Amino acid sequence: MTNTSFSNANKINTQRITALWAFSEATFGGILHALKIPFTGLFLGSAAVLFITLISWADKNKTSILHATLLVILVKAAINPYSPLTVYFAISVQGIAGYIFYRFIPYERLAALMLGFFSLLFSALQKVIFLTVLFGANLWKSLNSFADSIFSQLGITIPSNSIDFSLLIVCTYTGLHICMGIFIGIKSIKIRNWILKNNLPNADEIINDNNNEEYFPKKKHRGKKFWWMRMSGIFVLSFLLSIMIYSYLYPNLSKIPAYEILFMLVRSIVITLVWFFLISPVVLKSVRKLLMKKQNKNLEEINHITSLFPFFRRIISYCWKNSSQMHGIKRFKKIITESFLYIITIKIEQDK
Repeated sequence: MTNTSFSNANKINTQRITALWAFSEATFGGILHALKIPFTGLFLGSAAVLFITLISWADKNKTSILHATLLVILVKAAINPYSPLTVYFAISVQGIAGYIFYRFIPYERLAALMLGFFSLLFSALQKVIFLTVLFGANLWKSLNSFADSIFSQLGITIPSNSIDFSLLIVCTYTGLHICMGIFIGIKSIKIRNWILKNNLPNADEIINDNNNEEYFPKKKHRGKKFWWMRMSGIFVLSFLLSIMIYSYLYPNLSKIPAYEILFMLVRSIVITLVWFFLISPVVLKSVRKLLMKKQNKNLEEINHITSLFPFFRRIISYCWKNSSQMHGIKRFKKIITESFLYIITIKIEQDK
């Protein structure tokens, strides 16, 4: 494995970055949830862009990006066997895009910018497409009808079809992801210099302290989690039920009949059940069979990557404890930046 010097005292290889990428996919969501940070997909996608950029920098052979992507998927499948297929697909797309941009675009800054833009745009569109497939086009009609009724109740007159509120929401959501993608694309290049300029003390304290684990928020492993069990699903379900009740009570004021909303709900449940109990098991069986073959071929690397996870947890626990006086975004920023720097730079006995 190719080693690249980040400072005189510390070295990092692509396997350390790959391990951190796999760890973030398996655990980062739990940390964001514990800190009550919304838009977890936004941060996970940004993290993937950062790790791919660092791998591209650490190894001139860009195929290492594809190999790292495969290892992340294999580790994800081993640790979180109930992960949906869309997660594996998203990681694969990010890795392949990273390889293409860094392999064929000679200007590194432009490649990083394109990767950030594409990865976060893909993340946003994936969710929009998912909602459209699940509920149909009537979901967006319901949003428009709801907005029109609200304005009508407030006495605000808006010309018919002058504003597409559902399109406005989708564009705002997508625009947020695109801005984040451009930001992380630019920032990922600057992070290398940031690593060189920053040195954190107390490295020995982290390595030798075995009591930090208790400060790390535990993530419960659960089985299948349908969309209506998640916060976003609860919100959409509550919204549609409210619109259905409103349409039933005030049919003259609503532009969409209650039975169409009921059809949307039934449609979404049927699609979900068919996917989870008929299609997904067949596809997952084939995917897991393929992943098992790959796991056997890459067993040594997978074991090494997972052996680093307790070390990563100890570092995050240490940073979690030391940021207890802070809250929200400030605490999140402190935990992430310090944990990242410690994980990247500290030399440990597991290093090859």
